Amino acid sequence: MLDIKNLKVNLEQKMLSSNQIMIMPHIDADFDAIASCLGVSLIAEKLNKDNHILVGDPIYTLDHGVQKIVEESEKNFSILYFNQYQEMKKDDDLNILCDVNKPRLTYVKEFNKDNLVIIDHHDKDSETFDASLLHIDDTASSASEIVTGLLSAYKIKVSPEVANVLLTGILLDTNRLSKNVSSDTMRMVTKLLEQGASIEKASDYFNEDFNSDRKIQELVNQTKFLNYTVAIILADEDKEYTKEELAKAADYLLKYKVDAAYAIGNIGDGVISISARSKDSVNVGNVMRELDGGGNQFSGATKISDSSVTEVADRLRKIILPPSYLGKKI
Repeated sequence: MLDIKNLKVNLEQKMLSSNQIMIMPHIDADFDAIASCLGVSLIAEKLNKDNHILVGDPIYTLDHGVQKIVEESEKNFSILYFNQYQEMKKDDDLNILCDVNKPRLTYVKEFNKDNLVIIDHHDKDSETFDASLLHIDDTASSASEIVTGLLSAYKIKVSPEVANVLLTGILLDTNRLSKNVSSDTMRMVTKLLEQGASIEKASDYFNEDFNSDRKIQELVNQTKFLNYTVAIILADEDKEYTKEELAKAADYLLKYKVDAAYAIGNIGDGVISISARSKDSVNVGNVMRELDGGGNQFSGATKISDSSVTEVADRLRKIILPPSYLGKKI
């Protein structure tokens, strides 16, 4: 794990010198983003610092499992929605971004560099915020893995409930421990299990409502294979899906003998989204950057306006068909 002791020292200095801490996930927060925010909040609590977690999206728009975590967490954590944040924010707040490092993926687009901390596992690029403390470990499976390591460095024993949420974050970004898993990942999983987490209970957060599950399977049924190694889902132009449904459909395809999977669909308001997933040999984060998105070796995404599903698919094909994107890491 990349320099977790140094991160602990620098983060503690930042927190102790602050009056109020605002902890933020990315837009459309997923399990990993919310879990890592909860972990950072526990560190702030240990240091007796006033802190709040910003959930900028209306809760009903979030994934069903994420909604459940947010609602459960409101008992023990300070959760702010965007209007509450606007009322409470101060110019000297310490802002901590978890699982994100780019303005286009955050609720707040501008920060004072001196008051910004980033804890993330997605690749750094030219869009990345300029922050006084920038911890990006692209060897980590997830932000939850990094934050679990931090909690361990602080000797904070989390409750079984929080341990389950952190485990859920790791399970999400490793596709249930089937990809992007290192010895550090398994050590963090073991620490969470020792604190009362359960694979079975964490997995319960992934349970879909019936209608959403049917939509995911409908997407999978629309898979096309460019060749033996790349699968693409082209959703119906006139149907809307959530980004989470597209991501889960792409994840589902990795159980087959493909190196990479892309799910393309309409997410509303004239926006087409691509969710990309890879086992190892194709860096889908690089592919998504070609389409003004981002990600890492195993997971990526982008959103494109004023185009159809078919037009976006044609642009994607032109990028991934050259040999440089297939059969080796890029």
